[in-house]
Amino acid sequence: MSDYFSSVTAVNDSANLSCRGIEDGLADVVANIGSYACQVERCVGILLQRFVYTDSDRCSPKATSLALGILKVFGRQMSDGGEIATQRAISGLLQLANTSYLSSENDSSMSYASDICSDALTCVANAMLLKPECRAYAAEHQCIDTIVDTLGAAGNDSTVSFLCARCLFLSLNTIECAQYCVEQHRLQDVLGQTANIFLNHDDVSTSGKFSSQQVLTEILKAAMGLCGYALKWIHADKISSEKKLVLDDSFPPDKAVDFILLLKVALDTLDKAPLEDHHLASSTKQAVAIVMNFSTIEPQAIRDVWLPKGHMWKHVDTIFGLFKDIVYHVVDTFSDDNNLPSVIADTYQAELTPLMLVLVRLVSEHPDVRKHLFYKVYPKDTIDFAVLPENRPGMAAKLVRLMRSPDSGPFSVSTITGDLLLALLGNDIRQFILTVGYGNAAGYMVARHIEIPADIIEQVRESSSESGAVNPVTGRYWSQEDTNQELANMTDEEKEREAERLFVLFERLNKTGIIKTANPVRAAAESGRFEELDDCD
Repeated sequence: MSDYFSSVTAVNDSANLSCRGIEDGLADVVANIGSYACQVERCVGILLQRFVYTDSDRCSPKATSLALGILKVFGRQMSDGGEIATQRAISGLLQLANTSYLSSENDSSMSYASDICSDALTCVANAMLLKPECRAYAAEHQCIDTIVDTLGAAGNDSTVSFLCARCLFLSLNTIECAQYCVEQHRLQDVLGQTANIFLNHDDVSTSGKFSSQQVLTEILKAAMGLCGYALKWIHADKISSEKKLVLDDSFPPDKAVDFILLLKVALDTLDKAPLEDHHLASSTKQAVAIVMNFSTIEPQAIRDVWLPKGHMWKHVDTIFGLFKDIVYHVVDTFSDDNNLPSVIADTYQAELTPLMLVLVRLVSEHPDVRKHLFYKVYPKDTIDFAVLPENRPGMAAKLVRLMRSPDSGPFSVSTITGDLLLALLGNDIRQFILTVGYGNAAGYMVARHIEIPADIIEQVRESSSESGAVNPVTGRYWSQEDTNQELANMTDEEKEREAERLFVLFERLNKTGIIKTANPVRAAAESGRFEELDDCD
């Protein structure tokens, strides 16, 4: 018995082989797949011609399934996707996936149909990954129609749902494509409905080789991409070549309701997906990215999703709980070895910043939420000014430590932490400085170009001897200050690090114009009052 490719060549490319001969020949190829390494391009061309562009050898579901399985393997062996990455092949494979799946949905050959569909979709997704230029082919209206139709029919088939979502994610890369998906297919609802199936997998049996969490993550990735480009389309009149879409843009009230199902699914994902070793699960990361696109106050329907009647704090407490767990882990694990800034930048920036941006929005837009979360950060009725802010119990001190990180970019963890603390304190700069201490707040205030209130400066001059007065520099009662004792308890290395931190801080304050005074650290060094330590000391 000869293999399929030899049979095709022997009888003539245009001739039809017997169905049994096709099936047996393809089975022989599968058994000896490694021997075709030098003939991949030729074999791919034959399979596409006889199974995708035409149906000349599509004699049975088994034969088609074998052919698509071989095509999937060969497609991965070509660095640029080969002929599979052409417009004709992408369109043909998507159409074959759809017709095979839908025509056999209630047929005994459904297992073959699912394999044909998944292998065809895999070929398309791999081609888009290997050759990104061909993503434009899948973004054409006819191809989008086919993918969305297949996804809608997939139900609880995890393999087909995953691959459709991946194809959508890769092809959703233009404003025009997002607009078409929203206006013609309401893709946001299709994605939301599919996500709900796998989010509630305990109640629904699923089939396929991907886990419910994997499918949910891929669907939410596609939803995140759709939201991003839909926002650019909706805000197109506000965007010029000089002004790009900024992170705090959200759906306007009249459009937000159209995407309300995605907001519900994303918030439910946050409620259900646990942390994985103090990290957000992949599906949770996508969910946070989606909810960032929504206001929390209008319209009323959106407000009710964020703060559901009868369980107002459900989503607020979930988001804060995720944030709190990560913060405690990061600060408690890394703050004592001076690695906190680098750990945040390398590992936790992408998780902490989105969570905080959502919390800042909730706190800023809802006084009740601000009060609710204030008492989670400061559990006592009054802040304990007898203790340094960074040493107070609970969440408050850990946020102050995060805010002290030297990375002060506009969307760094330290800067957004300052935004959150300031929002919790009602955006009262004076109270903010007294609560966290200007020494801790200075870097944040420089990053946000916030000037020191005049009455704070006056307070330093007048109230240092008053009982019960707070030192705004440290955030602690003047009566509790014992600087000499604290310095005596510091090692030489600790003193040097603190001197360096203060030197950099004063230089930044002077450059930005927030204060105009001589840098006391520079003056001390120049006068010889600081002694440089050798590296070996």
